[in-house]
Amino acid sequence: MHRFYIFVLLSIACLVVGCPSLSKKPPAVPYHQLYQTIDDPKAQEFLKLGLQFLRRVHGPLEFSVNEVLLRYSKKNGNGFRYAIVEGFSLTEIVDAEAGIFAIYISVPPSHREFYLLLAHEIGHLKKPSLVDDWAMEGFCMLFSKYLCGQLGHDWSIWERRLHAESDDPYARAYHRALRQR
Repeated sequence: MHRFYIFVLLSIACLVVGCPSLSKKPPAVPYHQLYQTIDDPKAQEFLKLGLQFLRRVHGPLEFSVNEVLLRYSKKNGNGFRYAIVEGFSLTEIVDAEAGIFAIYISVPPSHREFYLLLAHEIGHLKKPSLVDDWAMEGFCMLFSKYLCGQLGHDWSIWERRLHAESDDPYARAYHRALRQR
């Protein structure tokens, strides 16, 4: 009952005074400046080794990769004022000419799927201009599996998920990539 009264009071206050709202992100503000930086030394080392592995085994890359900004896709102090999403994983081209990219990961380094996601996103550095390309997603799933295997991270949780969920587009892309290799 107390929750109902609190809700009513807050609703009345919003009507009278106005509710706080989040503004749209100005185009001049880069997204990577609005999310938490991942400074974890193990994550940074994994990123470095993963990029070396990608270049050695699957190079050349579409763009020169000179810097990768590693981010946890949770808003930082600057991001809280903007209406931007959280909880996603992706690779972003920040400045292709300068070779600067950002990798956003949906979970913190302590999460059991962090390195699987990071390896997948490192795979996107092979050809980061491909967006919504399921062949590339399949490649990234395989790359994640092999990189995690090389660096001692358990990939079995994704293996089980990809075999159990046949309707999942990532599972279909993974199985297609397995057949094509």
